[in-house]
Amino acid sequence: MKRGRSFLAAALAAVLLSTGPAMAWETPTHVGLAEQAALAVDLDARLRQLGWSGGLFEPLTVPTADAPELLAALALHSPIHGYTPDARGRQHALGWLLAGSALADATPAWAANHFYDAANGQGWRDSNAVTERVLTRLRAQNAPDRGVPAPDWVVSRDNPLELNGFLDQYEKAVRAATPGERGRHLAGALVAAGAMMHVLGDLAVPSRVRGDVGAHREQVGNDEIDRGSRFERLATVAWGRLGVPAAAGITRQPTLRAFYTSLAESTAARWFSPGTLPRALEVGVMKREALGPALSASLRRPAPAVPRRLNLMAASQGRGATLRDAAGVCQARYRVDHGRLSWSLDDDCLLEQAAAILPVAASYEAGLLAYLLRGELALTTDGTSVSVGVGAVGLGAGTLTILAEDSRGVRTAVATTQVAGGATGAGLGSAALPAGTRRALGLFRGVDAAGEPVVAVGAFIPPSP
Repeated sequence: MKRGRSFLAAALAAVLLSTGPAMAWETPTHVGLAEQAALAVDLDARLRQLGWSGGLFEPLTVPTADAPELLAALALHSPIHGYTPDARGRQHALGWLLAGSALADATPAWAANHFYDAANGQGWRDSNAVTERVLTRLRAQNAPDRGVPAPDWVVSRDNPLELNGFLDQYEKAVRAATPGERGRHLAGALVAAGAMMHVLGDLAVPSRVRGDVGAHREQVGNDEIDRGSRFERLATVAWGRLGVPAAAGITRQPTLRAFYTSLAESTAARWFSPGTLPRALEVGVMKREALGPALSASLRRPAPAVPRRLNLMAASQGRGATLRDAAGVCQARYRVDHGRLSWSLDDDCLLEQAAAILPVAASYEAGLLAYLLRGELALTTDGTSVSVGVGAVGLGAGTLTILAEDSRGVRTAVATTQVAGGATGAGLGSAALPAGTRRALGLFRGVDAAGEPVVAVGAFIPPSP
């Protein structure tokens, strides 16, 4: 009980103490991405397998006394958004996942940790991209000068919504004695999962993975302090939450870190950001054969590349010309004015990019959610005893606990042992079941075959005598 309260209480303790400008996909976009990810991996079916008969709509209650800061932070959001619990701290399972996604950047100090420069592995680095007066106001709101790189933040003990918090809560959601306790812990696990998905989704934004801090200091509203990414604001205006497109499949990666680095690298290689467009060139008197090398030299990063030949005649007319990728999506506009070739990203171009990026972000978030829940155990029973084996994901060393659930829904550990793991189908252990057992469960906490932390779960309902 104490551990669960500590996790949920600490998770949002800082939220009510700090406000500031958004530095991420804005909340409706993140919530929409998390929702699409949950649908793509059929989280509903997974929760039902674990014994939550309501699936995504299983009501879960976090008592106010257990997590007053969490519930107070969520109360700042409108109930119509679909992730604000009622006065009892109760809402459906999907709502808790979305709540984690909504709150992952609730403070500037957290939001600064949602960056990862694919070229050098660095996180957020502040700059003098805005006036000193604005910077002073931002810093007064706890906007840091430096941030933890996103792949490190999701496993950092300074992050209350990190991997170990998820694993602790997920384990307790299976192990805890009563249905009420298990529901509270499942809510905590879903909040942590949603927050980790949020951090991953942010790495689909080009400026976040190309070291372009200035793109997050643009004025995006009427108030001078309303600053952030124009790209992210446009996505919110265009798609909101419900319009976020479905995931483009489910992206698989071998390790947790690989989800973050892979998305960052692919995003950085395909898209420019406002501050990393090619440098302007004087092409008016440039010889034709010199244009290709000059264009290559104008790149601030090796990718995306620029063709050695551009349609400079079209670029000299009206609004200029468009550089498109192999899929036909706008990468940038270019224009020649008085012999000077310059590059830009207008709103229409950014919207084309967002339409291509959002399904990819959702597919990575879906893959991460599936990865977090990947651990499965296979149980067989004759009604008096149960045997537990390795499921579809190979396991390494860890602790196996076998639990029995009675007709009241109360679970009791009947065996706990250290195991070496094994490949799919390998036996892990067995135990006799008490009379009156309604459900038998296996719970493994340790590492998978690749050495990655995992909680694996399996359940079986014995046949009626």
